Amino acid sequence: MLQATLPVRRAAFRRLLSGQAVSVIEVAAQIGSSPESVHRAVHDVASVGMAEVTDGTVVAMDGLTTQPTQHGLTLDGVQLWTWCAYDIVGIAAALGNDATGCTPCGACGRSIDVEIRNGDPKVTAVVGWLPSEACSNVRAEFCPSALFFCSMEHLEQWLATSDDRGGEALSLPELAERGRDEWRQVVA
Repeated sequence: MLQATLPVRRAAFRRLLSGQAVSVIEVAAQIGSSPESVHRAVHDVASVGMAEVTDGTVVAMDGLTTQPTQHGLTLDGVQLWTWCAYDIVGIAAALGNDATGCTPCGACGRSIDVEIRNGDPKVTAVVGWLPSEACSNVRAEFCPSALFFCSMEHLEQWLATSDDRGGEALSLPELAERGRDEWRQVVA
């Protein structure tokens, strides 16, 4: 299903990178498809938690959103937001861009700033948690646990009190590598 929606996802994602939401009608015109088929595709992607549409306007696609969240991402001077910490590094890595991100530590809540140059995050003590359990809705089930932590110690503290057991701890460069693969088709 997601492969069939790829042209719609790409067009909406590219527009969202400008910091602006995009109407279903604009996406349809851009890819040469009917508004009805684009609406169905967006609905299909939203049904698995990978898009958000409001009144015929796509405001989020594949983790990138124009709606403020706790996960900030600045790309090419444009302030954006993401649904989880992993999206910050993954999207910038797939684009190969310079970016900055800001997200709270999943344990202590302290603000974590992330610097990315040419798609490669600066190496720090920050560690990310990448959930591995299958889910039916990415935004509702995956994103709440895809967090960054100030240190491995903070991740271990969080794991000790969290119900989330399936996943792995990865450095920012390891998350960037995964992100390049994850978003490759969308940013192509």
